Amino acid sequence: MSRALWLLVCGLSLFYGCSTTPPPPQTPVEEVFPEQELFGAKISFYTEDRLATVIDAGRVLQYEKQNLIILDSGIVADFYDEFGNKRTRIWADSGTASEASRNLNAYGNVIAVSDSGERLETNILRYDNAQGLIYADGPVKISTPTDTIYGTGFRADKNMKNWTVLDPSGRTLRDRPNKTVSAVTDSTVKLDSLTQ
Repeated sequence: MSRALWLLVCGLSLFYGCSTTPPPPQTPVEEVFPEQELFGAKISFYTEDRLATVIDAGRVLQYEKQNLIILDSGIVADFYDEFGNKRTRIWADSGTASEASRNLNAYGNVIAVSDSGERLETNILRYDNAQGLIYADGPVKISTPTDTIYGTGFRADKNMKNWTVLDPSGRTLRDRPNKTVSAVTDSTVKLDSLTQ
C-alpha cells in the first residue's frame, strides 16, 4: 500500500472515529390549537337557570379537551345576585375561566368594584364559583368611603358585601377612641385584623 493511500485511510478512520453520532430525530411536540377563537366575545354562566356571571373579553380562546377558556385583550366580568341584580364588576388585562366549574382567574391590573362602592386593586384575583368566594393571595388595596386599606390577602363573597383583608395596614377617617380624627387629617394605623 502506498504511503498516500495509507495516510488517507488513517485520516478517514480518525475522522469517522472521532465524530459523534447524530442524535435521533426528535418527535415533534404536538401543538395544541383552540377549538374556537372569538374576538369581542361575551360568555354567560348560569346557576339554576339564573344569570350568574357575564364575561366580556377582547379575545377568547376555548380549549374544550382541557376545559379551559383563555381570555385576553382586556376583560370585564359582571357578577349577579340571585335576583338578577349586578353586584360586582371586575376589570383585568387577561384571565382564564372554566366552563365546567365556572371559576374565573383575573390577571394583570385587576380592579373590582362593588355596587356599594368598595374598590379592590390587585394583580391576581380568583373567583371560586362553588364557594361563591372572590379571593386574592397577593398584595391588595381596598378603598371605601372612609378607609384605604393595604394588605396581603383578601376574601369576599361575590357581591363584596362581606370582606376581609388579611395582614392589613392603612388609613382611616373613622373616629378612634381617645383621639379625634377629622376628615382633613388622615390617621395612619396598623390593624391586627379588619372585617367589613
